[in-house]
Amino acid sequence: MLRQILFRCYYRDFRVIKRRITFRGVEENIAKLHDVLYKNAFDQTCELHDISDELRDNLNKIKETLLAEHEGLFVDLVNDLIRKIDLYGNYFASLDIRQDSRVLRSVHAYCRENKPISSLYPADYDKLSEAEKLNLISFKEATIVYASEPDALIEDTIEVIKEIKGIQKRNGEKACHRFIISNCQQASDILQLIELFLWNGWSKESLTIDFVPLFETVNDLKGAAAIMDTLYSNPFYKAHLASRGNKQDIMLGYSDSTKDGGYLMANWSIFNGKTSLSAISAKHNIQLAFFDGRGGPPARGGGKTHRFYASMGKEIANKNMQLTVQGQTISSQYGSVESAEFNIEQLINAGLTSGLKEKHNILLDPENKALLDEMAEESYKAFVDLREHPLFVSYLEKLSPLKLLSQANISSRPVKRNGGGEMKLEDLRAISFVTAWSMLKQNVPGFYGMGTALRSQEKAGNWDKVVKVYQDSDYLKTIVDNCMMSMSKSDFVITAHLANDKEFGAFWTQLHEEFKLTKEMLLKLSGQPTLMANYPVDKKSIATREKIILPLVLIQHFALEKLQHDQNEKDQHALEKLAVRTVFGIVNAGRNLA
Repeated sequence: MLRQILFRCYYRDFRVIKRRITFRGVEENIAKLHDVLYKNAFDQTCELHDISDELRDNLNKIKETLLAEHEGLFVDLVNDLIRKIDLYGNYFASLDIRQDSRVLRSVHAYCRENKPISSLYPADYDKLSEAEKLNLISFKEATIVYASEPDALIEDTIEVIKEIKGIQKRNGEKACHRFIISNCQQASDILQLIELFLWNGWSKESLTIDFVPLFETVNDLKGAAAIMDTLYSNPFYKAHLASRGNKQDIMLGYSDSTKDGGYLMANWSIFNGKTSLSAISAKHNIQLAFFDGRGGPPARGGGKTHRFYASMGKEIANKNMQLTVQGQTISSQYGSVESAEFNIEQLINAGLTSGLKEKHNILLDPENKALLDEMAEESYKAFVDLREHPLFVSYLEKLSPLKLLSQANISSRPVKRNGGGEMKLEDLRAISFVTAWSMLKQNVPGFYGMGTALRSQEKAGNWDKVVKVYQDSDYLKTIVDNCMMSMSKSDFVITAHLANDKEFGAFWTQLHEEFKLTKEMLLKLSGQPTLMANYPVDKKSIATREKIILPLVLIQHFALEKLQHDQNEKDQHALEKLAVRTVFGIVNAGRNLA
């Protein structure tokens, strides 16, 4: 459908050219273009394949004739269409495919049960060590004879792998050439996926796919460089990368790392991950591009994007910068030509600023790194202790609209991964996790543990060191500024009544105490009298929008409190709808809350 709409746009532009250019010498090329564009735009029975080269050749011949014989008249119209075809080809926008490594392991196991693959692997393959698995992976091409019926998810994954080939034939390679492996934990996750392609219609010589690991959790980020070193050293993968121009995309998950390790540990893990991945890629002469899975709020990697990238330093690869744009960020930053231009300029400036810095990032100095390691570990312990609190999930379930978020049509994914099963933290989607806390006006993922980490350093006599690092490091300043932004959008007064609640009183007090401690320590560290004092315009903007949010939050909490008691079906439905509708308003007024 996207291809057909694109060709209708091409055909619309071409008609302008056809009306204007009626000179001798272009008739044949004009006729060819009309025929092929019309068929691809409107003929449902047209055989689809990538024709961008054919379009470009005909347009270039028209251009040459205009320049040689007709004083270049109307050549600007031809150049405009050539430029669009260069940009959009047959595809308009690339489609990324993404699947969880656990699902892909299940698909690999299913394929191993069938001939002829069943003869290549032992029955206990899944129990083998990583090194043993790597020795057995042989990258043999095969046509599997499926003897048993797979479950729906396995069948879907196999069909997707096959369908990518069809997409590339119809729309060109750029239409769909990246497969992202979520929750990537070992090199075999990538190599086994390559085997799935070779077993389902693909050949080694025409494997026009880029395999993109996604490192999400704190532990995954720590081991990411070792995983990539193993991959870069693997002869088959090394040859595959060479055929792809020695370029490697690596995706980093900001949302899940925060949900896993808390705000400070997540940001510090990503910084260290980027540094080590850049070094190992440079060692193997691989051109690395980081694809950052950033959300809107600071708790999902959002916040001041320009300052974040400008503060990276020359040790982190930045020649190719990719990031996800989600939620209200799409409309608020790219919803008009003017705002889109400004934000794209900011990103380009950030890349240049980071690359031109003569100094290395001072956080990599052994003393400073050790200090941040300690702070991140203290923050991590505090956050993990909170996550493991027996009331953690039930607090969100009962007091926030977490269970109702699936009814909101602004959600890009399910609330949790295990469908209709019991609500478990590990299955909870990061976007739902962060949104639930923002509805409570507590924004816990955006600050929790920071105060504890700073107070710990103060007690250890390291406060002057912390202040010095903060003053010298743009990256640490950005982390602190984004944390302050999260806290500026928090308001514990709204839920203050919970301090006396029999079930959740002590838990709410624990959250509030960490909030107060973090605020105190951040103000002391930054030397600011109030949160975000250095950003008066942003602070005023938040304060203005909070006036819109406050009544919506109160209405939502009223509805949720009523829903904790038995209601008839009509009232139940009305209260749920009321709670969901307030989510829309709070998220939109908050700008980067989801």
